[in-house]
Amino acid sequence: MNILITGATSGLGFDTGCRLLKCGHFVYFTCHFDEQVEVLENKLKKSGYFDHYQCFSLDITKASDRKKIYSLSIDCLFCHASSGLGGTLFDLGMSEIKNNFNTNVFSNLSLIQEYLKYSMENNHFAKVVLTTSIAGLMPVPFMDSYSATKASLISFATTLYYEQIIFSLPFSIKVIEPGIYETGFNQYMFSTAKENKFFSHQSFLEFLSSFFHVFSKKKYSSITKKMVRAIESDSKKFIYRAPFSQVLFLKLYLLFFK
Repeated sequence: MNILITGATSGLGFDTGCRLLKCGHFVYFTCHFDEQVEVLENKLKKSGYFDHYQCFSLDITKASDRKKIYSLSIDCLFCHASSGLGGTLFDLGMSEIKNNFNTNVFSNLSLIQEYLKYSMENNHFAKVVLTTSIAGLMPVPFMDSYSATKASLISFATTLYYEQIIFSLPFSIKVIEPGIYETGFNQYMFSTAKENKFFSHQSFLEFLSSFFHVFSKKKYSSITKKMVRAIESDSKKFIYRAPFSQVLFLKLYLLFFK
């Protein structure tokens, strides 16, 4: 199977790509900037991989970059690229929120739309796997915009899933909802939150950052295994979540607060 991964420079995207290589798949590792390509290739070589992959830049916010998929043979599009933005509605500029939605929502949807249309027009069965977040179901304070973008993706993917079933369309879509992992992504978002004149949030922000640090899973295997399973599986299973302890907490939250 040929799999294209967006946002595969590091973290969960990179680790999942390596797992897929071990399973014998061909993987397109894509990154945001041209200068990251060589770094990515060196990381793969250091990990012992020398073939069955290709690295190139793919900025999902650019229409010209998204068209690169037309020249490739892709059996599964794994949309993992995402942009973090910390802060509340009180300290975020509307332009920042719009940019966050443009990257996380509109650009991902544009790529999925183009991939599905192109595949269906060429009579090729398409598979889409989309990384969202548990934060899309259980919004996190000081991640106002980020949580909202992930909730939007979950909603779009869910309706697309139902449409595929109702009309028996030749594609499948699956959603990954990771919990808290020690990738540095969440810590970065907390570090970008700014003070505002309406309330002092520094002490709570420090508590939240410490909480995330304590409960973050250091190893990625619980979620990357789910990612590989979602990509390889032909089942109708739609949502893949991990780690188990945080998924259990999510279910309790949805039961009592939703």
